[in-house]
Amino acid sequence: MAPRKSATTIAAPRLRSQLDSGSPTPDAIDDEERLLDLALEDVDLSDLEAEHVEISGCRLTRCKLAGSDLEKLILVDTELAQCDIANARWSDVSLTRVAVAASRMIGFAGPGANLQHVTIRDSVLDFASFRFSKFQKVELTDCRLQNADFVSADLTGAVFRSCDLSGVEFSQVKAAKAVFVDCTWEGAKGLASLAGATVAAASPIDTLAFTSAVTTASGITLAHPDELD
Repeated sequence: MAPRKSATTIAAPRLRSQLDSGSPTPDAIDDEERLLDLALEDVDLSDLEAEHVEISGCRLTRCKLAGSDLEKLILVDTELAQCDIANARWSDVSLTRVAVAASRMIGFAGPGANLQHVTIRDSVLDFASFRFSKFQKVELTDCRLQNADFVSADLTGAVFRSCDLSGVEFSQVKAAKAVFVDCTWEGAKGLASLAGATVAAASPIDTLAFTSAVTTASGITLAHPDELD
């Protein structure tokens, strides 16, 4: 699918034309380790535990970071494609000019994350958690986020485009200027917190689905007059 024009300008990762090949192992990465200007392919860093690691100017392809616990991770000018980040916990992570594509992020936890100039495309983020996170110029496109958790997140700089938001929790979010385009809303919760956001749908059916979801979330029951007799 060809990329669609974003509603906001998002800077792409800035990578060198030639990257050094790397194949680090979890045992070789300590606290405050820096991975710079590397091309990592099929590298297995599953269950890696470290603090204050910096990954900058790198391209990760088919890498495994599932179950990793990386507190205060710094990701800058980095691309991740077809990576497995399921059940990883990256608390207080900082992402700047990062592009994620076709990756598996089921159960990912990023509490307190700070995302700036980030794109996430064609990825699965079911049950992911972004509590107390801040989204600044972030776009998620064609992603599945069933039952994800955005409680108390700042989504004012976020665009969700053609995403499955079924069962997502939006309670206490800040959403002024956030944009949602052609998304699925079945069972989404906390929709009253989306005050100030823009919701657009090409299909009247999708518009009705969102209206119904908001009504249900507000505790209002819609009925036909004949049903009240």
